[in-house]
Amino acid sequence: MSIIDYLRKSLALTQAIIALVLSILIALLVSGYSLSLHLSDQRDEAFSLAQEILTAAEGGATNAAWTLDPVLAEQIVASMTALGMVQDAVLTGETGNIIAADRKPVQEKKYLIAWVTSNFIGDEILGERKLYIELNNEMRQVGVLSIKLNPTPLAQQFLTFAGSVIITGLLQAVTIALVLLWLSSWLLTSPLRRVTRSISKIDPENPDPRTLESLTIHATNEMGQLVNHIQQMLKGLISAQEQLRNLATRDPLTNILNRTLIADRLSQAIITAKRNHSKVAVLFIDMDRFKTINDSLGHDVGDTLLIEVAHRLLKTLRSNDAVGRLGGDEFLVVIEGNNELSELMYVVQRIDETLTLPYFLADREIRTSGSIGISIYPENGADTNQLMRCADLAMYKAKASGKHWHFYAKEMSDKVEARLNIEAALNYAVEREEFHLNYQPKINSETGKLVGCEALIRWNNNPEDISVEGFIKIAEENGSIIAIGNWVLETACQQIKRWEKEYGGISVAINVSARQMQEDNYVEHVLSVIKKHDVNPKLLELEITETVLMKALDKSFIALKKLRQHGINISIDDFGTGYCSLSYLSRLPVDILKIDRSFVSGEQPSTAVLEMIVAMAKALGLKTIAEGVETQEQKDWLIQEGCDYLQGYLISKPISSKELEEKFLVNLN
Repeated sequence: MSIIDYLRKSLALTQAIIALVLSILIALLVSGYSLSLHLSDQRDEAFSLAQEILTAAEGGATNAAWTLDPVLAEQIVASMTALGMVQDAVLTGETGNIIAADRKPVQEKKYLIAWVTSNFIGDEILGERKLYIELNNEMRQVGVLSIKLNPTPLAQQFLTFAGSVIITGLLQAVTIALVLLWLSSWLLTSPLRRVTRSISKIDPENPDPRTLESLTIHATNEMGQLVNHIQQMLKGLISAQEQLRNLATRDPLTNILNRTLIADRLSQAIITAKRNHSKVAVLFIDMDRFKTINDSLGHDVGDTLLIEVAHRLLKTLRSNDAVGRLGGDEFLVVIEGNNELSELMYVVQRIDETLTLPYFLADREIRTSGSIGISIYPENGADTNQLMRCADLAMYKAKASGKHWHFYAKEMSDKVEARLNIEAALNYAVEREEFHLNYQPKINSETGKLVGCEALIRWNNNPEDISVEGFIKIAEENGSIIAIGNWVLETACQQIKRWEKEYGGISVAINVSARQMQEDNYVEHVLSVIKKHDVNPKLLELEITETVLMKALDKSFIALKKLRQHGINISIDDFGTGYCSLSYLSRLPVDILKIDRSFVSGEQPSTAVLEMIVAMAKALGLKTIAEGVETQEQKDWLIQEGCDYLQGYLISKPISSKELEEKFLVNLN
């Protein structure tokens, strides 16, 4: 045997290679453990440093937040960022408004530093301290002081320490492998080849431990033990294949049928029902409040709840019924042979009752229930997909109605189909020029003269009978409101410019949706459109509802402040129906409060509320406009209460731009 052949078949060399790999892995694991401890200590020191800095600045920051002293606040955050590792410092007030903030320029990190920071240390090391003052023997929070440390120095220290640890570990691994190679004195190639030949004859699809050749002379040594272990592995492989077959049909968490097999069982049930002229009921079950339970109590409790639900369903159903888990907290039950509705209702009520019983998990009592949607073959569908879809729709109907169960009805499918048609049409409505704007005039309550109008969108070719509010809501939900809102802004600005040239200009108000306000570049887009059409910003008014405003107060405040600084008027639409408090209202950059029509022409107009809104607006230096003015009596009442502007069908319904010109603008001057 040549040296090359010896090396190729050398067990000693193989052992050395294995030992080297294992030694390196062990060295890396030990090194990793050491590095993790070191990294943990570094992070703890960094967080401790952040807390020390916050403690040092707490007193002054509290004073600055309480007194709203921007100079003191700027000095405090600047002194904090002057420290070596402090990257950012922010002082916010009790409403979340930013009083002062300072930030060091961020230096570009080298690739290795950036990789270590991102994967091990974290891009941010944050510290936060809530600021309190004692007022009338009570602690009142007046603000929050927060900082962010620069992780780059930690990454540099970590890399230096990691290099020395890893190099030392690798040298030890190589030394151990060389020693093992030197200690290996003979090879066991012949029995290994025999074992290899017998292993090659084993069918992996149908393994048999008896295929292995027995080694009589090695029965008690390591080689014999190896053969025995391989036999055990083959037995384990057989067991694993059985488990895989089980996993292909069973849900791994609850051990009931999985989505694939429950759908197959439903398909088989349909075939049987078709042959026997019988019925099949499909129950789509979604657990109520599961996400809340899962998020608040943890995934372990959520998993235990699902297991208990599966157990209860199995215990409640008959042996010939099938139950499977579709995923998440959704279950599907297939019930065969119940031709009478009363029989099915009995089963549904039993399921409802057993799912509503309290669950005792994690040493506490948890109460939940299931929303059950029911479809029936052949009335609601002739195939698996259709029946599951109908049951799913019925489940959502049950959840929306607050009832625990609901049978599928064709009207539900028609509503879904109509919704899909509207969504599809909305996606191309702007491109197909299917929208136009009508304008509803607004007059001065004292003089009766036109002061502006509100632009109201209309859809010319909508595929379904749907109100403006209806298709706007759908556009909000599917995202097409962005394109629609951009079209409204463009069209309104074009109209403003034309009226400015011909009639001296009037104010035009447009509505802004929640999705538009959430766009990061909304302010820039509005300003660019104004600049594009050379529009006087004072002639554009943006109407924001209280709900939109309060969803993201800080972001809305910043956006509206920027727009108002450029001369654009801001009004709060439907005022009085939301939850905008006086403290927030006094700080908001708004010009007009638009009183909701329910207080003017609703079923129960409220004089007290209207008086309060008008008085509050005057105290804050804001104008008021009442919408929904439909009678002379309402008009006189609003004038008497001191409302500044009026809008409604008494003055004019929404009309085209041409009609508004003929009825109002020609006599404007």
